[in-house]
Amino acid sequence: MRKALHPQQASSVRSIERPPFCISRDRYTITVALLLSGIGSCPAEDAAEKANERMQEVVIQAKRQAADEEVTREVRKNLTSDPWIFAEHVTITTENGVVRLEGFVGDTGERFRILRRCRKIPGTRRVVDALEVVSNDPDGG
Repeated sequence: MRKALHPQQASSVRSIERPPFCISRDRYTITVALLLSGIGSCPAEDAAEKANERMQEVVIQAKRQAADEEVTREVRKNLTSDPWIFAEHVTITTENGVVRLEGFVGDTGERFRILRRCRKIPGTRRVVDALEVVSNDPDGG
């Protein structure tokens, strides 16, 4: 004969007694969770491994886009084609893309115009200014 249980006691008894399929479901959940946690690797670990690997040295060998003679020729052509520049007193030399300008100019406007035009020529890496401004002002100013 069964004893009548108090409702609170009955609920505690029911929670303790589990059907067999609940236990296997818990085990199944734990097993699946463990398997899934081991499948994917950690991105941080992958990045650390790649950082530890020594990268191969990369050597870039490129030829100059324009030879120095071509740059000098282009600068000379550009300066003589401008009607505001008297380029007869300007010496142009180019070495490794560095254009050096030496000589005399009439005023600072001509000097800056020459420098601006030289900087726009393809193959010019740098322009060295060694130009001197000679004033032909009769008043000496």
